Amino acid sequence: MTGPAVLVHGFGTSSHMWRPVVAGLRGALTPDLPGFGRAAAQGQPGQGTADMAAALAGYLRDRPPVTLVGHSMGGKVALLVAARWPDRVARLILVAPSPPTPEPMPDEGRAALRAAHGDAAALRRQYAQITRQPLEDQDLAQLIRDGQRASPDAWVAWPDVGSREDIHALTTDLRPPVTVLFSEDDPAIRPDVIRREVLARLPHAQARPVSGSGHLLPLERPDLVLAALRDAGA
Repeated sequence: MTGPAVLVHGFGTSSHMWRPVVAGLRGALTPDLPGFGRAAAQGQPGQGTADMAAALAGYLRDRPPVTLVGHSMGGKVALLVAARWPDRVARLILVAPSPPTPEPMPDEGRAALRAAHGDAAALRRQYAQITRQPLEDQDLAQLIRDGQRASPDAWVAWPDVGSREDIHALTTDLRPPVTVLFSEDDPAIRPDVIRREVLARLPHAQARPVSGSGHLLPLERPDLVLAALRDAGA
């Protein structure tokens, strides 16, 4: 028996990231990672990928193996869950994932991420910069609310700790099949980074490049995410 699709959001966002995907996918589950969304109060200083992965693995405990889908930061977290708790994951779909190696990001980019917490104008600029399709008003409004309610500790921990971690030695021999969905037009985690730091580290993964979207594929092109899920058997 295979469990449902479990959709894991990225940095600074929440389960709302998956709103248009959930609308076309029966029975999907959308947990919030510690420090974000409904779990904002669970954020901790210096929390890393392993901390978030442990929380997600606990959420999956006592369920049949699931289709685990992770976007951006959530992709790195999902990858570590699949490596450490393979019995809980039937298949893994990474959507514009943060790589298992340290994410290449200039110091000024990390500083801008840290400074955006709670700042509606900065958050609005950030999402304008990393998208290529217009967002619906309700989705942009929720992204800004998510950036205002997130735990300050968890927010700072990602650019300072989690995104810098190197977990690739743990993920080289994954049991579940892996699909990597990414956009050739993503300005946040560029396609060359995906090819060099994700696909090259996961030699058995199926690459699924698309175009016409920025970094927020679940909101910009939910049809492409749903197609990847269907083709993977979710």
